[in-house]
Amino acid sequence: MHIKHFLYLKAVLRCDIDPFTLNPLLVKKLEYVYFTIYHYCGHQSYFPDSLHVRMKCMYLLALSAGGWILFLQQIFLRFVRMEWFASHAGAMINALSVYTGITVIFYRVFIQEEKDQQIFDKYVERWNKNPNKKRDLLIASLIAAVPYISMVMMKVFLPR
Repeated sequence: MHIKHFLYLKAVLRCDIDPFTLNPLLVKKLEYVYFTIYHYCGHQSYFPDSLHVRMKCMYLLALSAGGWILFLQQIFLRFVRMEWFASHAGAMINALSVYTGITVIFYRVFIQEEKDQQIFDKYVERWNKNPNKKRDLLIASLIAAVPYISMVMMKVFLPR
């Protein structure tokens, strides 16, 4: 065990650190992915700060997060528990509940609390100096698409 991990574990056990807080570097990367999607959606509209653009970006991010949750659930059910849903209706209700829950949470965080505007203000200066704008948009798109592509691949290459 590395000394860094040991010191972190020791701080958690002493209740100095909350073990459920996210790594700040991970949060920055997720914020940058959100900003990239928001910036792209903003350029597709005549009014980049409109509620329509904000909702569109929030829904795209909710679809991506929901896809990751469903993909991880599929891996757990298929490889760990060796079972699957009994009916297509049960699987559909599960997927809809995941998407609805994520969308409600993201609506509250990004739209009501205006976290998206804070993220936009935080990264807009850096974006203008960024020479890799298309690469960053491609990476954000891949992050959103990978769970769906992986689920299709599992369905095709690993049938029950």
